[in-house]
Amino acid sequence: MKPINLQSLLNGATMDQDKGQQQRSALRLVEPELSLVRRGDGPDPRLSELARLLARRAAREVFEEQMRERSTTRS
Repeated sequence: MKPINLQSLLNGATMDQDKGQQQRSALRLVEPELSLVRRGDGPDPRLSELARLLARRAAREVFEEQMRERSTTRS
């Protein structure tokens, strides 16, 4: 059985595909992939933003839990 790679799939496009579809599928191949390689000095700004968002969510959850505990002890 012959292994099929993405390039051979593009070259063997079916006859019923129009040129526009072929070009769009070819253009999708050159889009950059997600890379986890660190570039430059310092922390990755995406990770810093993620850490900030997660910390805010955790703080909000703790605060809401404390408010629920207070309301149940006062009732």
